[in-house]
Amino acid sequence: MLVELVPGQIWHAESPLTVAGLRFKTRMSVVRLEDDKLWIHSPIRPTRELVAELDAKGEVAYVCAPNRYHHFYLLEFLSHYPSAVLFLAPGLSEKRRDLPPSRVLTNRSEPEWRGELEQLLFAGMPWLNEVVWLHGSSKTLLLTDLCALYGSDASPTTRLLARALGVYQTLGVPRSVRLLVRDRDAARRSRDGILQWDFDRVVVAHEQIVHAGGKRAFRAAFSWLD
Repeated sequence: MLVELVPGQIWHAESPLTVAGLRFKTRMSVVRLEDDKLWIHSPIRPTRELVAELDAKGEVAYVCAPNRYHHFYLLEFLSHYPSAVLFLAPGLSEKRRDLPPSRVLTNRSEPEWRGELEQLLFAGMPWLNEVVWLHGSSKTLLLTDLCALYGSDASPTTRLLARALGVYQTLGVPRSVRLLVRDRDAARRSRDGILQWDFDRVVVAHEQIVHAGGKRAFRAAFSWLD
């Protein structure tokens, strides 16, 4: 299930997900840190195959729920990795009181991965509270729901919805996500902060990855904030 994105450093895996009758894919990203520990972004359903592949890569040490909506498989995933430290986006612990003890992600990289992963809490969207990361050595930006990119391989219904949301065959901020903005100035500052990073690849949770030209695509996706 794991697909290598950056040799020896980053992998990703996809899992089908159905919400309100719509079928699409959701993505988990895995980063191997310099101490060989594995950092997990937005875990998916932990199938036997996926668990075996992760165990072969190293120790799953950190599990991150990057916004207030990506939490469906946390308990199931953590049942395989009870010693992993759980990190939650702000506000998620109040939403999911059944989760084990955790730490709240902030606007500053955690000591466990500082110097390897830059971190920013995207402001102005409290209902989402998405945390964004940059893997500097590979120039990879890790997003969740802030942007999406659907292609022709999506189901007909999903393609129709993607067109309506403005994310069909182009990286974009879904119109449904734009509606969550409560402070445009704060959101603009967060966007500009991300644009100060050096990245070329953009990985999103739903569906396609931008393998090159990601910074230009990200800037265009957020031009509506100007």
